[in-house]
Amino acid sequence: MKKDKRDVSISKFMSLVLRHSPRKFGLHPDPKGFVALDSLLGLLQERFPDTDQREVEEIVEKSSKERFEIKDGKIRARYGHSFWVDLDLKPFIPPEFLYHGTTPDLKKTIKEEGLKPMRRKFVHLSKTVEEAIRVGKRKSKNPLLFKVSACKAHQKGIQFFDRGLIVLVKYVPPEFLTPLSSEIFRF
Repeated sequence: MKKDKRDVSISKFMSLVLRHSPRKFGLHPDPKGFVALDSLLGLLQERFPDTDQREVEEIVEKSSKERFEIKDGKIRARYGHSFWVDLDLKPFIPPEFLYHGTTPDLKKTIKEEGLKPMRRKFVHLSKTVEEAIRVGKRKSKNPLLFKVSACKAHQKGIQFFDRGLIVLVKYVPPEFLTPLSSEIFRF
């Protein structure tokens, strides 16, 4: 397996384990979501022989989405959990607009109900249109984008949490959402 493909496979498996199913794989995260790096490494080596700590550290460092962090011999996912984790989130004042990429079949539901976290603890928003399109394309060839009036929502008391490339929010009511078609953007 090529290194890039291998790194993507390892990163996806780390996301599954650290975001959704640590106990299923015999790991027991602390309240902040950290597990012992050597325990995760042992699990990775079962699936990806010859994986070493340096390779895991490189995947963490090179991730443009800053999905993971390593501290004091422990590792955690920085966002995207389907179980409760204390991420030490501090609210911040968001930019005027943020974006959310999704499948077109959710347009009616989102326009009526807003953006909800579904199986996760937070809604993930993108800081750029380009990133929202990339996110939306994971599930649809022609994703639907929503422009989020983040400043207006913030002024009405909605808290936003900056996690680097991603911004987390517990819920976005429909009045702060405008649907956009990704077809109007040329990439």
